[in-house]
Amino acid sequence: MAKKLTHNLGLKILAVLASVILWFIAININDPMSTNVYNVTVQMENLDKLVNNNKYVEVLDNTDTVRVTVKATRSELKEITDKNITAVADVDKMTEGNYIPIELSCNKANVSSNDLTGDKEYVKVNVENIKRRQLPITVATQGEPGEGYMLGGTSTAQNAVMLSGPESLISKVSAVSVDIDIEGAESDVNISLPIHLYDVDGREITDSRINKSINDVSTTASIWLIKGVPVEYKYIGEPAEGYMVQGNISADINYITIAGKASVLKNIQKIDVSEAIDVTGASRDIESYIDLKKQLPDGVSFAEVDAATKTEVSLRIIKTPTEEDEDGETQNEEE
Repeated sequence: MAKKLTHNLGLKILAVLASVILWFIAININDPMSTNVYNVTVQMENLDKLVNNNKYVEVLDNTDTVRVTVKATRSELKEITDKNITAVADVDKMTEGNYIPIELSCNKANVSSNDLTGDKEYVKVNVENIKRRQLPITVATQGEPGEGYMLGGTSTAQNAVMLSGPESLISKVSAVSVDIDIEGAESDVNISLPIHLYDVDGREITDSRINKSINDVSTTASIWLIKGVPVEYKYIGEPAEGYMVQGNISADINYITIAGKASVLKNIQKIDVSEAIDVTGASRDIESYIDLKKQLPDGVSFAEVDAATKTEVSLRIIKTPTEEDEDGETQNEEE
């Protein structure tokens, strides 16, 4: 019996191998092995641990997308889509240099992890602290108001904005501003405007990694009417007994240019300085200085920022002429 089994053993083994080969050939002819490539987004696990620790995590160089080559039979590949393939990067496994290994898997029974090959092995990330800063909002104007008008001032509904983002980026922000166009304006300009960020050199920063508490703010540019008016000086009180006021008050400034809301300026025809000088008990000439800025009505200011506002005023005080003085003058005239 043993001799029968071992008789022509080599031929029998060769026949078995040939049969196996033929079986594989038949299988491959009918359902050959092949490969296909799928684009898969890497799932970041345990990322919340860093975020909750006030860290900013940024994926670099699009390394969170991997091209996965799957090796399987043609019939199996027909049943596989990118949804069947999972790419996971566990933040807890991050190595020095902020590299997170990518682990590939497929939920098809006949496809193992050994049948999957990615074009990259790691997700590269940048990790840094999240920084928050509150900065004031300034207003920059473009253009000039209409003739006879001037810019009275600017304001915003909110005077500050809170910024948050990567520390290295937030630290570069030097100014926050909105730009309002007042070209040819003859009344107040009210508009909602986008907020712009600038570095110390005046270059705009538009990085989407910066979060703003508000993106737009209601902005107002007050447009004032310009008007020229005379200044009228008056004195109060009475000089000492035997003395009188001679003439009117003399002043360096008798006409000024003012600015304010048109509704306010329409009723102003002059600036009345009714208490320019107090002559009560005076027995000699009076000289004084008056700051006209303090004499302007509420809501009115000098149209020119560098205009002189202080003026010197003076008033002659003389003795009251007596009958004897008048008679002496008459006699002198007759002589």
